Amino acid sequence: MSEPLTGKMNFKRRLGDPVRHLHGEQGSALVLVMFIVLLLTILGMGVLSATVGGAQRTETRKNDVQSLHLAEKTLDEAVAYITAGLNDEINRGVDVSQADLDNKINSFLQDLPAGSNGFLTSTDLLQADGGKAVGKITNIHSERMGTGQAGQSVSYRLTLNAEAEVNGVKRTLTQTVVIDTSPDFLKYTLGSEKNLTINGAPYIQGNIYAGDTLTINDTAQYTYKTINHTFTSQPFELTGEAHIQSLRKLVYKEQGLPDRTADTITPAISMTGKIPQENVKIKNHRSFVEMDVESSFIDKVTEAIGSGASGTDISRNLKNGTLAAYLTGTYSSLFDHPVLPPKPDHDDVSDHGKQLQQEYADAVRRLTEPEGSVIYDGDLTLDGTELRGITYSGNAKNSASPRNWYIIDGDLRINNYGSATPIQVRANILVTGKVEIRGKVEFDSTLFVYKKPQVINGQEEYTTTVEDASIKGLNGKELVLISQGPILINRLAAFTNDEPAPLDAFFYTDSAAELYGVGSIFSLSGGFFAKGDLTINAVRGSAAGGASDINITPDNRLIRFKASYNDQIFNDQQAGLPRVKAVNIRVEGLKLN
Repeated sequence: MSEPLTGKMNFKRRLGDPVRHLHGEQGSALVLVMFIVLLLTILGMGVLSATVGGAQRTETRKNDVQSLHLAEKTLDEAVAYITAGLNDEINRGVDVSQADLDNKINSFLQDLPAGSNGFLTSTDLLQADGGKAVGKITNIHSERMGTGQAGQSVSYRLTLNAEAEVNGVKRTLTQTVVIDTSPDFLKYTLGSEKNLTINGAPYIQGNIYAGDTLTINDTAQYTYKTINHTFTSQPFELTGEAHIQSLRKLVYKEQGLPDRTADTITPAISMTGKIPQENVKIKNHRSFVEMDVESSFIDKVTEAIGSGASGTDISRNLKNGTLAAYLTGTYSSLFDHPVLPPKPDHDDVSDHGKQLQQEYADAVRRLTEPEGSVIYDGDLTLDGTELRGITYSGNAKNSASPRNWYIIDGDLRINNYGSATPIQVRANILVTGKVEIRGKVEFDSTLFVYKKPQVINGQEEYTTTVEDASIKGLNGKELVLISQGPILINRLAAFTNDEPAPLDAFFYTDSAAELYGVGSIFSLSGGFFAKGDLTINAVRGSAAGGASDINITPDNRLIRFKASYNDQIFNDQQAGLPRVKAVNIRVEGLKLN
């Protein structure tokens, strides 16, 4: 009996208790399921949290971008408001002195509103509370640079702080803006309000500007003995920036290659005249601060008269050729009006002869050593002998109010050809006729040439001629020559290979212009700007006159056209520079606070 029982128990022991075994498996499965559910719950919560957090971050980032955009928009609108207000001040101040105008501009900037009552910019963007997002200027700091005295230039640096908040995200931006009333054309070594064409291999230090198309061509064009010629010369060198209208308006022409515009050129394309991309800047011509010679001329006569001057009367008499009679008749107390009598006989020692000599010497002194504004009726010639120059004192030349202007109602000829002693000119001069400059002259001067060109044999005549002239700065200064008609710069001593001293001058013409460094060597310290087209033709190497062409031996070291910018022009000649009809706004760095 005992053996079967023992065997059954052994069988149970081997198989286990089926019920207990089943309950154990069910418990393990439940734990596994619960673990999986917990894991999925954790993963789900993680995904949900990430989704919610991502959405929140996206919304925050969206609000951040919108607040930054709104702050930037607020700054843009503030700058636009300031620009419009300043231009209105300039237009209303056409008959006041530059010093008075500077004071008006300074007062306008000092009175700009800021804070809660200042500039506000609203958008159609609704915030979470239902209100519209608003940006505002929280602070404006104005700093005047320069006193305007003794010819010192004046500019203004504005620092604007803008704040914008969108759905609790607040951002603050700081913008620096520099404002001046200097004409843009004086900021370039070479430039044109229309087309600037550079043919050949000049060296240009400074910035260049093209109001329409800038063309860089490696082939110079010139005329020799009435026959047109070309010569390929490289390299074109520019150590500065090229300010253009668009990349499509920058055209490269290279011998043996198709013409290319800058927007089609990649860094891999090799071109000898290619301007580095980082040196090409877009400056829309609509923001270019222009000038007009005629209105500037009238403005300068107004400056000489001071308060009570009538620009309309000045313009009418200027066009009628009666400016001298008008000024001496209406404002005789404001102008010295010397008349140069015939040269007396120095051998006449009689009392009458001595009186004539004294009167002549007095007239020469009044003409050459003026103390205030002068009006001279007729053509005036500075020959280095009888009339040795025109020299105001430094303070008189740069006087603030009224300005001292030397007005010549006729032609001005400075003829010092062949003399080793330079004629000295320290004066701001207005010439209604033509101007001719020859020989050695030292200038500290701004000179306006009003004469409008006549068309002779289908071509405009030159109203300003600089022929075989050595123009140096007087005491480190320079000449600024602004001509309504074409300017001819010509060297009689062509085919020399010694670099001449540069012309210390800045030239501007309301017409078109062509400059050459082919047979002769052209060297300029200052600049040249044309309202019309400006064309440069230059080669490198030695040049000699041939029977039918110029014999050019290439040499990259011998530069026959060199132009370098003079950045002191604004300080040196501020007293005589033309007044613009709009402010020049230069926006500098934008900083996120």
